[in-house]
Amino acid sequence: MVVVLLGLLIGQAESLRLKVWAFNIAALLSIAYHAELLFTHFGGEKNMPNLYDIHNNYYFNKPYLEQKFTTDEYTSLYRTNCQGYRIDRLTATEDSVTSCDWLFIGDSFTQGAQVNYDQLFTSLIYKYFPNKIIVNAGISGAGLYEELNYYKELGRKLHPQKVFLQIGVFNDFKDVTEHEATFQDYLAEKSSLYRYLTYQLGQNNEKPLGRWMEPFFINLQDNIDNNILYKPSSQKKEKDKQNFRKCIAQFKEAIEADGSELILILLPSKEQISSSMLKETLAACNLKESDIDIMAANRLCKDIAQQEGLKLIDLYIDFKNTDFPFFLIDEHLSISGHEIIANRIVSEYSRETIPYQYFSLTNRNERYPSLLSDSTTVLFQSQDSEGYSICIDNKNDHTSKVLLSSTKELIHPSISPSMGNMVFTIGNQEKHETEVVLYNFEENKQVTINDKGCSAAIPMFNANGTQIAYPQWNQKDMSTYITVYDIASARNIYSFIDGVECWRPIFSKDGSTIFYICREREDGKFIIKSNSIHDKKSKIVFKADYDIWDIALSPSGNHLAFSGNKDKNWDLFMINLTNRQVKQITHTLGNEWDPSFGPTDNDLWFAGDFGFNNGIYHLTID
Repeated sequence: MVVVLLGLLIGQAESLRLKVWAFNIAALLSIAYHAELLFTHFGGEKNMPNLYDIHNNYYFNKPYLEQKFTTDEYTSLYRTNCQGYRIDRLTATEDSVTSCDWLFIGDSFTQGAQVNYDQLFTSLIYKYFPNKIIVNAGISGAGLYEELNYYKELGRKLHPQKVFLQIGVFNDFKDVTEHEATFQDYLAEKSSLYRYLTYQLGQNNEKPLGRWMEPFFINLQDNIDNNILYKPSSQKKEKDKQNFRKCIAQFKEAIEADGSELILILLPSKEQISSSMLKETLAACNLKESDIDIMAANRLCKDIAQQEGLKLIDLYIDFKNTDFPFFLIDEHLSISGHEIIANRIVSEYSRETIPYQYFSLTNRNERYPSLLSDSTTVLFQSQDSEGYSICIDNKNDHTSKVLLSSTKELIHPSISPSMGNMVFTIGNQEKHETEVVLYNFEENKQVTINDKGCSAAIPMFNANGTQIAYPQWNQKDMSTYITVYDIASARNIYSFIDGVECWRPIFSKDGSTIFYICREREDGKFIIKSNSIHDKKSKIVFKADYDIWDIALSPSGNHLAFSGNKDKNWDLFMINLTNRQVKQITHTLGNEWDPSFGPTDNDLWFAGDFGFNNGIYHLTID
């Protein structure tokens, strides 16, 4: 259609010369267009995906990506959410972050596309600081000014407390200047064929040793102009140094104006930490070792940090004294490299108060934890790429076992004090089509306990494990009511309705009362109420000007823990049932929910999510 329209326009031109020029241009455009179509269709693995969106004076990771990268050195899964931030294999792409505690900005070394999400240094750091939302904003190929422009437009909207700027000796000291998107940039964004051709040309020109060797170059003038470690200098190199200082100062000004702190992280190059690679590179580039100042970049960063009053984390010693942290051919960080960075940053901030421990090993959407009566085994629900499971894990050595697995959702597990029965929810939560199932371990039998034609969820045993309380509802009107099931008689023996919705029933210690949450008709917020089984009367236990969810009774029966949405996120609270005093337990940007007590009133287990990280946590209450 485009070619036909061009032909019609050419035919209307009066000048023969104009017609010739127009015809030639149209022919070239047609050839390019059809070459792109053919390459896209038949290129196969040569068809390189576009990973970035151009934002004029910077570019950022393209949203909704799911790519598998495979080379001779690594295989990794690269996924991004709706904002372009990296996520793991289970996180929904529509999940987003609006705030964070720590923001890491950098180029491809921060992005870490060569390793899986859980192997990133930012993911490893989270395990030691589980109360923080940590965001990785690495952008492959980005220079300092592009990273600065990212912060000014997007990064600052996350309101981070700390901003870690990763600087690499590889390429962050050359071409330090503002960049505007060029025609070639937009062409690379749109054309798979162009990306492939430029990549192949770059491969031939930039890997004379069969590996990356930045900041060194084969051409002598390139070393004079661009290699920070090469002593001979030029006007361009000195200008880059000045701009480097200026850009760091602008970073500091922008970040501190937002009330945040800037921390510099300096990554050494391969040649700095490997004498054999340095020798090999100098020979390939025909350079003298006497012309190399191997610590020039480190001294420059130290001087700037002191001048600007910034903290500098120089990883030269860390990288030099440990296992080789890079892939041999690819210039990027290996798994070992990410571990080294994480360990150093954890060490730098080890004095920060960490209110609780991260029990999970990685992101598996683990929720609804409970410590069983043996005070050693933790029960919880989990998820992987193949489906859902109910698991147990030894809290001391992480010996784990899958109790049940299914392609259907397995959620809300609870095991009786005798550890003979387990009750759980199975089905489709989104459609509100779930059932409550009672499973007997000894007999290896299970039975659905909710009424026929009704759906149910979130069951809980009483103190001696003889009864189960749970909410159920009729699919026609979706009105919920609380039901009590008696295991010995295998029937529902009690039920009540209160308000528009009522959920999360739990028994009092003596089993005479059921605590639950109920939605108020006036403002639509959930409050905590209790219902006496003997006289069937309900009363308010606690109400607030914020929503309440996920209640749990302490072993003494004197306290209720709950999750409350007080500050636009879910924190944990504790209410004293005697004097009705409420204490807020957590104060984070993340979401803490699903509380359950251990053997004492100050031993609390719960689930949560913090940006793109989630899992099970353990807290000792003061």
